[in-house]
Amino acid sequence: MHENQSPRQEGETPAEEVQIALIAAALDRWYADMGRQFGPLSRPQRRMLRLLSTDTPVRVGDLGEQLGLTTAGTTRMLDKLEGLGYALRSRSEQHDQRQVYVTLTPQGASALQEADQVFLARMHTYLRRLSAEERGTLADLLQILGTQS
Repeated sequence: MHENQSPRQEGETPAEEVQIALIAAALDRWYADMGRQFGPLSRPQRRMLRLLSTDTPVRVGDLGEQLGLTTAGTTRMLDKLEGLGYALRSRSEQHDQRQVYVTLTPQGASALQEADQVFLARMHTYLRRLSAEERGTLADLLQILGTQS
């Protein structure tokens, strides 16, 4: 077995294994083609700011957990985003002073909006190769996959 192949799941046929490998390879290529930078934000920074784009402050620990980052990784990214003026850390006076919360600044909201526009422009470029029916099918399938986590 090659190192990039996963072991066959119980009950999976060789044809299904090949199909899954082809899907995985296509997603890897697409992910790489989309790029790492979206306007002023890297892909991970965009994900973090998206999580901060709620009306309530987010606990630093919760943010790191949702992003799958270590405490050190979360802190490094927040240091960078705070240095750019995109995020602001604070402690709640009404709650546990040990907990650090993060909010999105107006500059962060603007950077996120710009990054989203770049992302959507790239999506349009890729998805216009598909017919309206194919885009609908893809949207349905991605919705199914997104609700299975």
